[in-house]
Amino acid sequence: MIFVIVGSQKFPFDRLIRQVDRLKEKGVIADEVVAQIGASTYEPKHLKWQRFMDKSDFDAAIAACDLLITHAGEGSIMTGLLKGKKVIAVPRYAKFGEHVSDHQLEIARALEKQRCIVNVEDIGQLENAVRTIDQMELKPYRSGNDSIIRLLRDFIGD
Repeated sequence: MIFVIVGSQKFPFDRLIRQVDRLKEKGVIADEVVAQIGASTYEPKHLKWQRFMDKSDFDAAIAACDLLITHAGEGSIMTGLLKGKKVIAVPRYAKFGEHVSDHQLEIARALEKQRCIVNVEDIGQLENAVRTIDQMELKPYRSGNDSIIRLLRDFIGD
């Protein structure tokens, strides 16, 4: 199952929802797709969707998914990574009225540089990302806190 998250921002992210719906219609995506579409105005025709999910439904979808396609919000990406999911992040852009700044681009690039996620800066590249993610070697996310905790445990002999 693929879980698509656009977050809870007041801004729509029609560009992502439309593209995933198109890929499902074309058969590029054969898996079931569940989407949390938030304030998006486009209503998908080929996906199961809800505007917003309560915590239990959201947690169940994260647990059940094999792939997370998400806006590049830090919380959504980290939720997927910390649950061991493969993540494709699509940054929201201010120029499309999807956010007030392009800070999501910076987040996605930083995690892509660590080889933890696939960053899709051009929505036209989502199809290729979906087709190839299973062959990619993505690294598990390691926070700086993990290293500090490991050093402290080594020091105190825990």
